Amino acid sequence: MAHSPGYYTSYTPGDGGVLEDMEDTYGAKFERLNRAEKLCLISMMAADLAFLSTEPRTSEDLFSLMLAIKGELAISDREGLVECLINGVRNP
Repeated sequence: MAHSPGYYTSYTPGDGGVLEDMEDTYGAKFERLNRAEKLCLISMMAADLAFLSTEPRTSEDLFSLMLAIKGELAISDREGLVECLINGVRNP
């Protein structure tokens, strides 16, 4: 079950800013964003966070790994893997 952004962030309704704008435009749980839009936002934000990191950049191995993931995992398993990786970033 999806939660509102305040569940995941320090946002409180009425704070203003981009999260309030997103809720106003796309719904309290972003239900008016379609699947492709949500995945694009995830991708863009993840890339931005990766480039902000002071850790070493990605290796060639990750590109090979992505090809294997795409070739072997069902879409539902790839979505689960995205969730698993996000949880690993938030809770190392």
